[in-house]
Amino acid sequence: MLLVNLFNFLRGYIVILVEGYFLEKFINICTRRGIYLWDVKKINSCTMKLKISIRGFKALRPIAYKTKCRVKILAKKGTPFILYRYRKRKTFMIGVLLFFVLLWYMTSFIWVIEVVGNENIVREEIIMYLQQCGLKVGASKIGLDTDIIENEMMLRLSQLSWIGIEIKGTKAVVEVKERKLPPEMVEKHIPCNIIASKDGVIKSMIVKSGQPVVKKGDTIEKGQLLVSGVIDSKVEGIRYIHSIASVKARTWYEKSKEVHLTRLKRIKTGNKITQVSLKFLDNKINLFLDSSIPYANYDKITYSKELSIGKDYVLPVILESNTFEEVKIEEEKIGLEDAISEAAQQLYEDTKKELASDAQILNQKADHIFVDDDTVVVKLLIESIEEVGMQEEIIKN
Repeated sequence: MLLVNLFNFLRGYIVILVEGYFLEKFINICTRRGIYLWDVKKINSCTMKLKISIRGFKALRPIAYKTKCRVKILAKKGTPFILYRYRKRKTFMIGVLLFFVLLWYMTSFIWVIEVVGNENIVREEIIMYLQQCGLKVGASKIGLDTDIIENEMMLRLSQLSWIGIEIKGTKAVVEVKERKLPPEMVEKHIPCNIIASKDGVIKSMIVKSGQPVVKKGDTIEKGQLLVSGVIDSKVEGIRYIHSIASVKARTWYEKSKEVHLTRLKRIKTGNKITQVSLKFLDNKINLFLDSSIPYANYDKITYSKELSIGKDYVLPVILESNTFEEVKIEEEKIGLEDAISEAAQQLYEDTKKELASDAQILNQKADHIFVDDDTVVVKLLIESIEEVGMQEEIIKN
């Protein structure tokens, strides 16, 4: 749609008003004669507004006469009319020409690299490898072979299972799919023990291979041997095997957090100032004279807008606006129950990161101790059942 509008603007068009009782007949005849009409808007039963090319407008007279319609010009738009209007101002015309040449030149480069589909691989790492393969901000689109870059990326980045690069205007859209790596385990042909990954009390044991050295109900510590892969037989002597077992234990997690019952609250006063800057590549031009901030306390809100032609033709020009909103800081009292609940939730979220993926939470209890009138220590105790068995390779002496 953008390219169509740009084409119509370059060749010029006329906005007209057509009045008469045979508007449909008028449109039908224009269509049969190959006259292109667009943005047709019916105002009422006898009037419509539309756009038409310069050549099409010149062919309207016999059609208007035949359909007894009256045609009125509302506006003349596009490059031909602008050039005619400023035909005597050569400096202006040269400036316009240079502008369009510069605009065309700028759109022949890549100015934005958009990465989608990554979850575990950070965007910066993908961008770094793309730069090594020749795709970077400021790279020319001419001679850029995306197939070669895709193949090189697959060789350089082992975490990728697929990568696709699509050039849209001045934007390179890089879509990736990550390789799902299997969990790190000791290979089956390598002898290993099963050791405890956490402290706890054994709830259940299912041993498929190996010699158990603990039993249900035993208290275990992190790193303790649970199932041995060293089998001492009077008949066969000492053998080393690959231990396989599922060991679930009752585990406990205790965390604490100091909480203040008074906190600072930021209240906006309504006073604010805005500073606007223009960024071009690595250069910044301030469009304001006074850079000082007249407020002792303030919130800074930054808004940036990339200059673009449509959605895909993004240029390396950014309009940045920084708004400084004045705030006054006041103390606010927090209810004891709210403070305990908020702290307990934070402690719970922290504990979840340490739990195994299959952990079953049995119980959680929050408690608190007053340090002084304004400070309490909130404690959270979580009881769970989870897998604690972890393979460890046997190093033979």
